[in-house]
Amino acid sequence: MASIPIEDENQEFPPDDDTGSEGAGDDEVQKLKAERDSLFDRLARATAEFKNSQKRSQIEMDQRLQYANSALIKSLLPVIDNFERALAVEPDKVDAKSILKGMQIVHDQWLSVLKQQEVQEIAPAPGTPFDPTQHEAIMQQDSQYKVPTVVQLFNKGYSLHDRTLRPAQVAVSKSE
Repeated sequence: MASIPIEDENQEFPPDDDTGSEGAGDDEVQKLKAERDSLFDRLARATAEFKNSQKRSQIEMDQRLQYANSALIKSLLPVIDNFERALAVEPDKVDAKSILKGMQIVHDQWLSVLKQQEVQEIAPAPGTPFDPTQHEAIMQQDSQYKVPTVVQLFNKGYSLHDRTLRPAQVAVSKSE
């Protein structure tokens, strides 16, 4: 399909010259003018529809970005509810053991929600080869491991769909 170059949409066209010869050619000229007018009308409508489609697409994309985290937030609401229930308990009616048990339940619920959202923990054990894409070396320590190897975990890291959100903070073996 051949493309027709589109000029400035505000371009004015010269007035039709109706001073041509009378007769059979006049009908042909009128047909061509009608076809031209029809084509310009179709072009104007297609251009307007394209612009409207672009605007709709932009609005939809903006809304997707605005509400992208709604599923995650909705799944975290029960965790917040449990925290609020725990905070509503009168302090003199509970002991440390039941507080810790409640915190463990909420912690497990929190991790379950993260797992449903495909968030994975990065918690390398001592002896794991150091991986700079998943680990952040915050110090070096003498050890029996070869360089570079994780010696100690300070803070777990997390990844989402195999992309590291926060690297695990670790100590690595020191070079000799």
